[in-house]
Amino acid sequence: MELVRRYIQGNHLITTYVLDVGGVKVAVDPGPPNSFTPTDADYIICTHIHNDHCGAAGHAGKPVYVHERYVGHVANPARLWQATKETLGPIADLFGEPKGAADVRPLRDGERLFDAIDVYFTPGHAPHHVMFYYRDGGVLFTGDGAGVYVPEIGAVFPTTPPPFRFDLYVESLRRVASIGAKMLCFPHFACTEDVDLLRRHLEQIKAWREAALAVKGRGGGPEELAAELRRADEAAAKIAERGGLLYSFFLWQTLLGLLQS
Repeated sequence: MELVRRYIQGNHLITTYVLDVGGVKVAVDPGPPNSFTPTDADYIICTHIHNDHCGAAGHAGKPVYVHERYVGHVANPARLWQATKETLGPIADLFGEPKGAADVRPLRDGERLFDAIDVYFTPGHAPHHVMFYYRDGGVLFTGDGAGVYVPEIGAVFPTTPPPFRFDLYVESLRRVASIGAKMLCFPHFACTEDVDLLRRHLEQIKAWREAALAVKGRGGGPEELAAELRRADEAAAKIAERGGLLYSFFLWQTLLGLLQS
């Protein structure tokens, strides 16, 4: 498996994983347009259509697979790009504008791609989110459905941008935890054989949800929730201390999603 680390303004934004499946090269999540560099992949598969994951699909010039209900958004991303700008503001311009992909193919829950990669519909982070289980080696590609994994600081934290569905997120986590994967590969940012992270992340997202409900109940906003989580969870404290895109993009969007859900 080849790893392609993609950067925005010196910040590691996403890792693209390129698999050799019986002589066919398959790239998981090509990243955003402004960090795209060509790979020798024959196919692109996207865990979801957010711009930091699938925005470069049209630039790759290869057949791309996305959730069956959202094929049109990747073939013609004008509305998706407008929504991205409204949600992310100037960060959207850092990622770059996507262009339409010429060959977009539907992903369906339960299907097997290339006789090797199982597709699991895992909504919650987004309604178009899927995870991929590569049967050779037992590797689960989590997308954004199991949090952000930052091995350098030993931290995992949720990624729950608006509109976030807590109930579906938890249901999806429980579903993939039963697969029995031997390795987890996070686009943000690395792989680990510590598959118990799924269980621990499930407990973490429940705790963060409770904190968000408490803060929301007393009329607080994202700043108050960030302070509460820094006190309660070492991962949040480490992310806030590190700053950069980890805080201004990943953690901030998580706070907004938790408060709005």
